[in-house]
Amino acid sequence: MQSEIPALRDLVLIGGGHSHVQVLKKFAMNPVPGVRITLISESALSPYSGMLPGYIAGTYSEKDINIALGPLCVFAKARLICARVTGIDPVENTIALADRPSLRFDVLSLNCGAEQAPVTGQGMRVKPLNKFMPKWAEIKKRIHADTHYASSIAIIGAGAGGAELALSFRASLPANTGIHLVGPSLLPGHGSGAVKQLEAALAEKEINYVCDRLTAEAANTADCTVNLTLQYSSQTIRADHVFWVTDVRAPQWLKATGLEQDERGFLRVDDRLRSRSHPHIFAAGDVAHLVGQERPKAGVYAVRAGPILADNLALAIQGLSLAKSSSQFRPQRYHLNLIGCGDDTAIASWGPLATRGRIWWQLKQWIDEKFMRRFNDLPSMQTPVHALPNALAEHLPEDLMRCGGCGAKLAADPLRRVLARLPAQSSVNLKLGIGDDAAEVINTGPTTLATVDGFRSMVSDPYLFGRIAAHHSLNDIFAMAAKPSAALAFVTVPLMAEAMMEDELFQLMSGLVDVLNAHDVVLAGGHSAEGAELNLGLTVLGASAGVVSTKAAAQIGHGVILTKPLGTGVVLAGDMRGQVESKLSSACMASMDQSNWPSIEVLVAHEVGALTDVTGFGLAGHLGEILRGAGCGVKLRLADIPMLPGVEALVRQGVASSLQKANALVLQDYKLVGIDAADPKLQLLVDPQTSGGMLATLPQHQIAACLDQLRVLGYEATQIGEICDASIMEIY
Repeated sequence: MQSEIPALRDLVLIGGGHSHVQVLKKFAMNPVPGVRITLISESALSPYSGMLPGYIAGTYSEKDINIALGPLCVFAKARLICARVTGIDPVENTIALADRPSLRFDVLSLNCGAEQAPVTGQGMRVKPLNKFMPKWAEIKKRIHADTHYASSIAIIGAGAGGAELALSFRASLPANTGIHLVGPSLLPGHGSGAVKQLEAALAEKEINYVCDRLTAEAANTADCTVNLTLQYSSQTIRADHVFWVTDVRAPQWLKATGLEQDERGFLRVDDRLRSRSHPHIFAAGDVAHLVGQERPKAGVYAVRAGPILADNLALAIQGLSLAKSSSQFRPQRYHLNLIGCGDDTAIASWGPLATRGRIWWQLKQWIDEKFMRRFNDLPSMQTPVHALPNALAEHLPEDLMRCGGCGAKLAADPLRRVLARLPAQSSVNLKLGIGDDAAEVINTGPTTLATVDGFRSMVSDPYLFGRIAAHHSLNDIFAMAAKPSAALAFVTVPLMAEAMMEDELFQLMSGLVDVLNAHDVVLAGGHSAEGAELNLGLTVLGASAGVVSTKAAAQIGHGVILTKPLGTGVVLAGDMRGQVESKLSSACMASMDQSNWPSIEVLVAHEVGALTDVTGFGLAGHLGEILRGAGCGVKLRLADIPMLPGVEALVRQGVASSLQKANALVLQDYKLVGIDAADPKLQLLVDPQTSGGMLATLPQHQIAACLDQLRVLGYEATQIGEICDASIMEIY
């Protein structure tokens, strides 16, 4: 029985720009039944360009000027896929992505901005902002640290962006820093009043405007400065740092798409923001060229286009007409320009009129901060209230009632097509594999190790889920110091349109197979079914290359090592509620997507004793299994246990995994020595981990060398305690 409309069409958004964040918010507030939304973005943060000068001047923090796309997608019930787009096939309706399989769409929208045109020689591009900002932070720190040297900075490009950058640099750098603004004209496209106000501000701030253009490549000198040769004056500007704020161009991957473009490669769209050549594809912001209504590349037009784009996408994905005048985007010819001067004043201009004052800076702050609050201060998501008596409500299942049995099995055709698209699975140990009723695996040693694991998707990206599930399931074989050889998969896919179910299965299986094959593990077969949500279970077979490692091999005097930080359970629980900052979420995903096999080889080479992986019972629970098996106790150093950065703050906010409360019972076995019972790290000791690290005991004389090798391999490995007599169970 299906009691709600399944997903029937895919609306995919490329880029988390100023228009698309409004599309997500609009669909969150007014969902369209049967539509699944996917946002593809290289980063989970979307910097707001209007606040960049304030960030440079020190008015705003990095967090202040970024829209967190993860919580916004959770709020909109949209998938977030962090990947780099490399192409579009508008005929097959697929999007090519770097290092992962292509993704299908029914209706597509682009709001991915523009690229800085190639720079002439040395220097740093200001766009994209998310790459510029961390580099700028490093440069600023170096300039402030070297108090005996007067640095020199050159900004190439004297438009509004370059001028505002120069004024912001002056506000944030030492007074003796030389600042040069270079360009053939000042504020091109603005009125004479704005130019005069800016000239006065530059003179006041002792910023050298050079009305010229570069004639040769910027060249590094022996002392690491840069020489900039000018065309008309034939003079040379010497600068320690060069920033380019020049013309932008369309993303280069657009060239081969077959979409109609202008001479610079920008996507030509009509007044409905539709591609002129492919009407199921839309674009807004800098990536779009609005035919017949050409405007400068400015963020204000992307902001203004957002509501129209959202409405038109809602109509297009439902196959409805966009003929009404309300579907037209008519950008205004003039808009209020506000240029921050880095000193709590701003230049305001409208056509030929311009003035400067504090009120304009306050207005700019109010406009920018109001825009950001719309997408970062999201309403709390309320748990649905069911009108049932208490005696019944406590037994209410989480999932809708669905048909079961063989009626839930996926159709043969989409399954066959997905399997045909995956890499061929072969192995010397595999006699019969995919296609037979059961896999036949040839034993290569005296014993075969077998394990089974699986869970429902904990991330919205099915490819990433496949990878994480594979890593997680292989860990049980790794924990025996053994090599996996073959796997069987059981997949359930939620009911959707057939093409969407097929693509969902393909994305999941591609992630799974990529990890399995990277570990020389063959996918020998499996089963697929329709279910309430995306699930993946794996049976993994393996064999030991030597002595099988067990949990009971710990010895008194051994040191205890943990190879990965804790906190994935808390982060995943917070992600579901849209409460996790993107840096923490990204760190969590990277940790779960890190293989444990290289660490196993290092641990075995250093006389590993007990060995297990940290999963559902948390660190304390799995350590307890080691201690019971070996008949030992432990002294745990709470301060040395690695945690994901920022996860303790989540715990203080009351975020916890659903299994954490049951896991916490094991803490009753420990004596707390100098530890506050309210310390959030205690909760993280029992946080259930997905694709967690390895927990091992080693002889003390092997610890230092082992940790050195693990860290070289990229593990955040740490000694967290010592194995003791069974009478000692302490956390200190």
